[in-house]
Amino acid sequence: MSDALPYQPSLATATNTRVETAARHMQQCRVSFDDMVMFVSDQAIELQRQKYRYCVHKDELVLGIGRPWSRGHAVRRSTANLAYPPVVSNLGDLDNAYDGLGVKMIRYMNHNATTLRRRKEIIEFFKRDVYRPPAGGVKPFFEDKGIGKLGTQMLLKMMYDFHPVGVANTLGWAHPNTGDNITAVMVGGQRTVQNGDWEIWAGDEVQFYWCFERDDFDAEGKRKPPAITADGNTDPAGTGLLLQSEEEQRRQLFHDRQYSANNGHNKQKKIVAKIKPYVEDEDNPRVYDRLRVIGIATSHSRPNDMVDIKIQRQSM
Repeated sequence: MSDALPYQPSLATATNTRVETAARHMQQCRVSFDDMVMFVSDQAIELQRQKYRYCVHKDELVLGIGRPWSRGHAVRRSTANLAYPPVVSNLGDLDNAYDGLGVKMIRYMNHNATTLRRRKEIIEFFKRDVYRPPAGGVKPFFEDKGIGKLGTQMLLKMMYDFHPVGVANTLGWAHPNTGDNITAVMVGGQRTVQNGDWEIWAGDEVQFYWCFERDDFDAEGKRKPPAITADGNTDPAGTGLLLQSEEEQRRQLFHDRQYSANNGHNKQKKIVAKIKPYVEDEDNPRVYDRLRVIGIATSHSRPNDMVDIKIQRQSM
């Protein structure tokens, strides 16, 4: 589509400057040590050893820790009574920890929760923690961890609804021994940020998505049909991967390396949140996609390029 229409770059792309203006609303937030240490398998020293991988960097999307999926499994927070709300910008080493099961749970919930009732059914499926192979020889999304268990019940303690807070203005460390874990977050105003894997046009609503959810959307940015079966154990993405041009891959690699999102090793890739246009599925609207809208685009952007957006979380 962009080949047929004149490209209208953002102010950042055209002038090599960034927008950070308008009526700015700022909020002080605390990087949640309690959550980050769980994301690295309770290895607190890992948060110090790779401090730049797990910290909140300037210009990253900041996500708040919301409602727990299961109150009976949620852990008590040491920061529960502190003034600043707990936030994260990444999921630590969750794609490698626990055999990647935590990432699968988040991906499965976001893709298949078409209603609040369906969300509750999925949580009950995780609580039961019973493995049932899908019928018809379909490859299961959740594997048997032994004696007919998925292993999902144990990980419910770190599963919350992540809601967008804004864009970080300052660096915040994941471990308090490394340095200050308070970060200033812009929750309202106009800001230049990095676009994700889809083209954005001015006026589009903008939502966040986790980088591992990339293949759960089609080429237009719309969710693929939900995989709902009796056992609830099929791959939400189905078939087909989102393809990138060579130019898009170069832009993504360049920007990812600016804030240590990817240092060249797949196992060290940072699990960050990115933005994309919000495209509603009229037949099966997803609960979490609507709740993850962060603002409105004010310029056009190619995939993995810079885009100007109006952050509107201060009024949502």
